[in-house]
Amino acid sequence: MKEFVQIIKGHYGDNGAVKAIDILNDKPLTADYMKTRPDIKQRVEKAINTKTYLATYKRGTRLGFKWITNKEKEQFMGKESPIENAKVTKLVSDFKHAEPPKDFYIDKLKWKFLVRNIEKGKNIMMTGPSGCGKTDATFKAANYLERKVHYFNLGATQDPRSTLIGNTHYNKDTGTYFSESLFVNAIQQENAVILLDELSRAHPEAWNILMTVLDPIQRYLRLDEKDNSPTIKVADGVSFIATANIGMEYTATRVIDRAILDRFSLIEMDVLSEDDEYTLLKGKFPTINEKTLLSLCSIVGDIRKETNTDSPRISTIVSTRNTIEIAELIIDGFSIHDAAELLIYPLFPNDGNDSERVYVKQLIQKYVGSKSKKQLFDIESI
Repeated sequence: MKEFVQIIKGHYGDNGAVKAIDILNDKPLTADYMKTRPDIKQRVEKAINTKTYLATYKRGTRLGFKWITNKEKEQFMGKESPIENAKVTKLVSDFKHAEPPKDFYIDKLKWKFLVRNIEKGKNIMMTGPSGCGKTDATFKAANYLERKVHYFNLGATQDPRSTLIGNTHYNKDTGTYFSESLFVNAIQQENAVILLDELSRAHPEAWNILMTVLDPIQRYLRLDEKDNSPTIKVADGVSFIATANIGMEYTATRVIDRAILDRFSLIEMDVLSEDDEYTLLKGKFPTINEKTLLSLCSIVGDIRKETNTDSPRISTIVSTRNTIEIAELIIDGFSIHDAAELLIYPLFPNDGNDSERVYVKQLIQKYVGSKSKKQLFDIESI
């Protein structure tokens, strides 16, 4: 018998997608892996349809493939194969092997921690400046695990009880009745990801309502407005992800109650370095001229560095969200000058010759010069 290096068992998911796990090495073949290896996906699908296992073995410098029966699998592995009998929901992914998506930048350790906490139904609070990817990271991680995100923007909520519990209504035929909120329905969905966006802008009453919901032991919500005040238990595997802007420049935010903070694990989202920003933008917009992209990343990088000096001359940064929007304008034919006029300069006050906006304009001109007929990115001629 050949010396197999993988024995892959495949199955179809609820949505018909091909899923698989290497039962020899206890390692799932993720959805992202299947996208990059359509040849493996085809072989796994054949194994599913022929009720066999896909085994791989060394063949010179490459791998060979063979479809084997259950009897051959048992001869190689033994009859006990507990991994095979594990719940399918546990086989979708494995945080130990989680790799960040190629179209989104996040530190590998933080990505693994985020995926791990969602897999285990734990609460996470993602902090960082506006536009650094907190909300996007949640959707990416949930998509990686093939879980549904239920989105609630608490910063835009004027009536927390209505949003989180529900409303009492009156009907002339049936009288008074209570309508449960979408939040009540969402927390009863097993393995759901509940995104509590802008938690630092939420009304304190929202925090009070969420106290028992977020508590790792209690995990319930009482519907006080409903007859008999029933208690709704949070379903198994539900993970609550909160996002928060923390800092002096976020004037509409509140200092989050320590009791709420203690119900979350914290992930600080980083502002990207110049190199990381270039890698991200190059992956998203491969057709942008390299000189243009380097100039854009240098401009954004210098603005961010200035805010971290001992005596900064500007009060805010250009976020990654802003940078992506600028790159989209460049793709559509706008110059960096045009994009700066539309998306960068309005971020900075214009209150005189020594204003922040004047400083940023001078910084940008170092890279792309003043708006003229000469070559926009001919740095040597500037």
